[in-house]
Amino acid sequence: MKTPIPIANRIQKIAQSCCLTTIALLSTIVTISTLPTIAQSQPAIKPKPSQKIRWKPPIPPSSLGIPGNRAQGGGTRGCKPYQGIAALVPLSPQNIPWGRTTSNRPTVWLNVPQGLAKDLPIEIAVREQNGKPIAKQLFLTKSSISSGAIGVSFPTTTLLQGDRIYRWEVSLYCDSQERVDRPLVVQGQIQRISAPVKLTAAKTDLETTQIFAENGIWYDAITQMGNRLVTAKEPELTTAWSELLAAAGIKGIAPIQHWSGLK
Repeated sequence: MKTPIPIANRIQKIAQSCCLTTIALLSTIVTISTLPTIAQSQPAIKPKPSQKIRWKPPIPPSSLGIPGNRAQGGGTRGCKPYQGIAALVPLSPQNIPWGRTTSNRPTVWLNVPQGLAKDLPIEIAVREQNGKPIAKQLFLTKSSISSGAIGVSFPTTTLLQGDRIYRWEVSLYCDSQERVDRPLVVQGQIQRISAPVKLTAAKTDLETTQIFAENGIWYDAITQMGNRLVTAKEPELTTAWSELLAAAGIKGIAPIQHWSGLK
């Protein structure tokens, strides 16, 4: 016959057993709480800073002139392949393709969806607002050009005065037999102003473009970006180019094409 265990001893054993269970449970809790979670084990991903171009349209002068549009007018039957050519210039509230520049010899940009043929005669002319000729230059394309955007600089003899409005015309003579009479013409207006002081602080092409855009200086903003993209197909610049055009309400433009110059 077994000797009964005293009640005091049984109570002590039960207490010891509960204590060990509690310690084991606390140990497990501590161990689990110190394990790194998935979120803690992965570094936080920082969002990429936005490079969005902020275009601020300037208030056009009251003496801007008659309404127009970015598209061309006139042209012979030989110009039919080029009917889609248009100026890359934002429209003013009066529906006039107009912009500002700080340059004495700015560049105008055109969208040529069908491209351009080799040896195509092209003329760029600059006039006073009243139509008086200022400068004119005729040249031929050195080679065929694919669909896209191209820049055409003002004639080398151009001398734009500050705060005055000028008219420019790019004429394509698609039929040499009718060159004098009916070229296809793309036109717009331009005003020269002083360069913003903030421009001296720009360190990159993107920063320079942004300053031009924020100050409503269209021709310089698009030229700064366009000239860079002719030689550097950088994704950041390509995105900025698209953003600048979209901000000015110009959409569906093909990439920049290399402009081989005059001959």
